[in-house]
Amino acid sequence: MSENRAGRDTPDAPLADLAAAPLADLAAALAVGLAGVGANAVAIYAVEPDDSLVMVGSAGVPDPMVSAWRRVSAQLTTAAVDAARRAQPLWLPDLDAARRRYVLIGDPDVVWPSRAMIPVHGDDRPVAVVGVFWSQEQRFPPDRRAAVTAVVDDLAERIAERLRTHPFPAGWIADAQVLLDGLPGSLAVLVPIRDEGGTTVDYVLVAAGPEAVDITGRRGRELIGSSVVERYPTIVGSDLWEAYAQVVRTGRPREVGPFDYADAAEGVDAEAVYTVRASRLGTGLLVTWVRHDEQRRFAARLADTERLGKLGWGEWDMVTDHIEWSDGLLAIFERDGSDGPATLEDGVRYIHPEDAPRVAPVLESFFATGVPIDITYRIVVPSGIKHVQCRFEARRDPAGRVLRVHGLVVDVTARAAAERLADVEAELADRRRSQQVEHRLVTALQQIILPLPAGVLEPTGLRVAVRYQPAEEASRVGGDWYDVVALPDGRTLLAIGDVAGHGITAAATMARLRHSIAALAVTTSDPAELLGYLNVLVCDDDTEPTATVVIARFDSGVGTVTWAQAGHPPPIVVTPDGPAALARPGGMIVGARRDSAYENATVALAPGDTMLLYTDGLIERRDPPDDDWLGPLLGALRGTGALAVDQLLARLQPANPADDTCVLALRPS
Repeated sequence: MSENRAGRDTPDAPLADLAAAPLADLAAALAVGLAGVGANAVAIYAVEPDDSLVMVGSAGVPDPMVSAWRRVSAQLTTAAVDAARRAQPLWLPDLDAARRRYVLIGDPDVVWPSRAMIPVHGDDRPVAVVGVFWSQEQRFPPDRRAAVTAVVDDLAERIAERLRTHPFPAGWIADAQVLLDGLPGSLAVLVPIRDEGGTTVDYVLVAAGPEAVDITGRRGRELIGSSVVERYPTIVGSDLWEAYAQVVRTGRPREVGPFDYADAAEGVDAEAVYTVRASRLGTGLLVTWVRHDEQRRFAARLADTERLGKLGWGEWDMVTDHIEWSDGLLAIFERDGSDGPATLEDGVRYIHPEDAPRVAPVLESFFATGVPIDITYRIVVPSGIKHVQCRFEARRDPAGRVLRVHGLVVDVTARAAAERLADVEAELADRRRSQQVEHRLVTALQQIILPLPAGVLEPTGLRVAVRYQPAEEASRVGGDWYDVVALPDGRTLLAIGDVAGHGITAAATMARLRHSIAALAVTTSDPAELLGYLNVLVCDDDTEPTATVVIARFDSGVGTVTWAQAGHPPPIVVTPDGPAALARPGGMIVGARRDSAYENATVALAPGDTMLLYTDGLIERRDPPDDDWLGPLLGALRGTGALAVDQLLARLQPANPADDTCVLALRPS
C-alpha cells in the first residue's frame, strides 16, 4: 500500500477492486433522501477491526477523491474515525473550526463547507460511518439534524446486513483478530483476492498478532490492509506463493523454509532468512513466520548501542600482539578504520599531558598486578579534548604474567559537562551578588547545555532550523531545551521541552532530559514510550520538577511525523494553504504522576510543508490571555510557507521577553 500527502492510505489495486462499491446502490439511495436537506454528496465507510475505515459506497463524490480516500487509517485524526469511536453523530458546520480539529476527508482537493458523520450501529459497535457533505454552509439546527439522522436510520439496517456478507470487515475476521491478540509470535490472517476467472491474484492481510513484525519493521495492526503483491512482491511466483495456493486448494498445512527473502524497497533491511507455515482459517490463511538471522540483527543492535552510548571495547593479546578494536572504540579515538587499532603504547600517547602523571602509575600497577582498574581521564584527539572512562581487566598465566587485556571505554564528555554544570551552580550561589560573574556563568551554562548549530541541520530527508532566545534578564536561566537525534535506520528523532521554573535547578533538569533522549533511543524510537521513560526519570528526582515535552520522529521513507506530547503547546504545520495547529494526543506533563500514559499521533508532511515545535515563550503574553491564544502566532505565520526554514524562524518574535523561547522548524528536503 502507498501513502499520499495527507496521510490517508491508498489501497492496493486488488483490494480496491474488491471493496470498490459494494454499497453503491445504498449510497445512491441515501443521496436521494438527503437531497431534501440540501446535501450534495454521500460516502459510506465500513469500520475495520482496527478502527480504520474503507469506503464501500459513494454518491456525488469525485473519482479522484474516491481513489485517494478509499481507506482512512485509524491513526489519522479524521471526523469519520472520531464518530466511529464515539459511536455518536458528529456535526461540523464550520470549515475553519473543523480544519483546526481534524484532517478533513477530501480537503483541500474538494471543499465542503459543512459536513456530518453518522455512525451505523451493529450488534455492539458501529459497523459503518455515513459521511454527508454540503456545498453550502449549514448551521444544523435540531430539526435539520433529525432529518439527516432519519434518512440514515431508514437504511442503517440494510447497510449493516450488507456488510455482514462483505469481506471488509467480516465477522470471522474480527473473531480471528481477537484470537491473534492473545497469541505470541508473528501471526497473521491472509484473505485471497481472485480475478473474474477465480484465479488467486493477491492476498490481503486482514488480521495480525501484536508480536507480528515484517522485514520493514511494521508491527501488529500496522500490517492490516497490506497487499502481498504490493508490499512483498518478491514472494509472487516463489515456493511460498505456491504453498499458499496449495493450502487454499487442499486445506492441508504447509511449511516453507528456511529460505532467503530479499526486499528491494527503500529504507528496509534488504535480506533475511525466514521459515513460514500456512494453514487454512475460515476463508483465508493463518500464517506464522520465524526470522532466523537474529545474530546479524543482534550485531547491528550492538553497533547501535556503541554509537548511541558512545562506548567501545578493545582486546590486546600480549602473547601474539594481536589487537582488536570495535568500531565504537575507533570512533571515540577518531581513528580511521584503515589505520587499525592502536597498540597499548600508542594509546598512552592520547592521554592529556596534565592527566599523564596521575594515570601512568595506575596503568603500571595494572600491568604489574593484573588487578582490574576503573579510571577516568582526558584524551587529546583531532577534534579536541574528550573525557573517557576506562575499565580494564587482564587474564594471567599461573606465574601472574598478563596474557590478554580486555578494555571497555566510554566517552563521558557529556557527563563531565554535567559535572561542570554542578560546579557552575555552586559558584553562582557563592557569587550571586556580582552581576558580571553571574552573566559569565549563565553564558557558560547555555553553551554547555544547549549548543546551537551554526546553520541548518540536515539529517536524512530533512532540513531543521533551531532558534533559541533567552529571557531579557541574564540571571533567569530557563528550562527550555531541544534535541535532534539521527537514528540508525535513517529516521530522525526531535524533541523540545520546557522545565517549570528558572535558575540552576531548572537548567540541571533540562540537561538530564536532553541527555536522556539519545540514551533512551537505544531501546525505542516510539515517542509515546520515550515520554513514559522521561516521566519516570523526572518523577524519581528528589527536587520534584515538572516539564512539558514534545517528542517527534520523522520517517523520511514515507514523509510522516509521529509525535507525542506531555502538556506542551501543539505543533503547527505550515502548508501552502496556511498554518494550522495539530490536535494534541493524550498526555499530561512529565513529573506529575508516575503512572501517566502517553499517546502518539501521526501527520504527513508534503514537500514544502513546515512543522514548528516551540516552547510557550513564543505564545505566552504578559497581558491576560484571551481564548485565541494561538491566534497571534498563526497570524505571524501566514504567507511564510515559501520561506526557507531559517528565514521563517527569523520572522518570529517571542511573545514574552521575560521567558526563554526555543523553536524548531523542520521541513522534508
